[in-house]
Amino acid sequence: MDVTPPARPPGRPRLKEGPKKPPKKFRNVNVSFKKKQAVIDSFDEMGMAAALLKHFPHPLGPPLDTTRKKVYTWLKQHAHIKVKAEIHESEEQIAVWVHSMRKDGVPVTPQMIQIMTLGTAIDVGLDESAFVASWSWLEGFKRRFRLSLRTRTRQGQDTQGDGDAALATFSARVAQVVRDNDIDVIYNDGQTGVNYEYLPTKTLNARGNNTVWIKCGGKSKDRATAMVMADSTGKKYSLFLVLKTPASKIKAVVQENLTLRQGFGKQLWKDVEPLQNRFQCRIYGNPTTWWNSLIGVDFLRYHFADRPDRATKKVLLLWDDLSAHFTDEVVACAAELNVVLEKIPPRFTWMCQPADVAWIRPMKSQLRKMWIDSIRRQVKNSKSQNSTFKLQAPKRPTLVQWITDAWFGLSEAIITNGFANTRLSIKMKQWTKLSKL
Repeated sequence: MDVTPPARPPGRPRLKEGPKKPPKKFRNVNVSFKKKQAVIDSFDEMGMAAALLKHFPHPLGPPLDTTRKKVYTWLKQHAHIKVKAEIHESEEQIAVWVHSMRKDGVPVTPQMIQIMTLGTAIDVGLDESAFVASWSWLEGFKRRFRLSLRTRTRQGQDTQGDGDAALATFSARVAQVVRDNDIDVIYNDGQTGVNYEYLPTKTLNARGNNTVWIKCGGKSKDRATAMVMADSTGKKYSLFLVLKTPASKIKAVVQENLTLRQGFGKQLWKDVEPLQNRFQCRIYGNPTTWWNSLIGVDFLRYHFADRPDRATKKVLLLWDDLSAHFTDEVVACAAELNVVLEKIPPRFTWMCQPADVAWIRPMKSQLRKMWIDSIRRQVKNSKSQNSTFKLQAPKRPTLVQWITDAWFGLSEAIITNGFANTRLSIKMKQWTKLSKL
């Protein structure tokens, strides 16, 4: 049986006849505030006729009359136009500064633009409440001077749904451990790499360039490992830092350095040991800046050996699922110190680890701010000395100070939010007790 397909419903008929869209005549020309101010200045010096002849020589007849009316309108708005023209000149200076920085290979971030602009606004005479260098102004600034943000991208395969499922399973497992061991405090520590140079992933650059280069201080690949730890009450603990240092070719010297000087040689230890006392942290050294079981054992003993209730009360420590965290030596030390170790699901630390969820990002933001301030000081010194700009990476004492200041600068609310957002707040223990009642 043949089935006739339904007829296609008629749509709007095509209009093949009739007038086409008229071509653009470009009658509406946008005049910048800078040119308006120049026309007003010419009017004050030589009058209307000469000003029109100088700045608008082509219009005749009715178009010339229209232009004359526009000029009279600008005269009524003279005060407003003058302020806007000064701002535009200042914007041009900032744009020149951006291009000069990029010419030297220095990355330019929106935060750097905002700092420069606010300083320029004060010099011009604008009140801080009248101009704040907002996001909308920055977008207009990039559009006016044909600038764009260039960046690299990163991709992953785990979805938000996968993360939610992993978090639900992990938080339930932690809740069971808390109930079984009558735990009152949950600790979490997280490793993060700290670069000697915090070169931004984005920089303002002229449009059209396929290759964007950034000058570095020669240590863009050098980094340190920072181990941060805090507990569910919001308390932060001393940092453990692993810095890069070459190993001796003599095995006996290597063993002596590990036993007596935390991996550093005799001469270098003279500089490192005062940094520990000054910044209240522990600093280790090895050729790879990687965490190992020896540092892990020292970490547990440093933080948990002197607990007053060590013999009677257990604590829970959430660790990344790394081989160095769960060696036989580390597990035995944790059992001796009455510390329960719990693995954070691999691939889902961005959902299940308080450090990755809430702590690391503001800490890294503060480190980037310190790096930007360092670049500004170096550029300023270079300009004042009329010398070629050469970017210098921070020295070891400066880096240690940056890391400790950034870590201890985090508020208690940020720490506790990390536990709350991962459903690991100790309040869940109180809830389970009430549910049993």
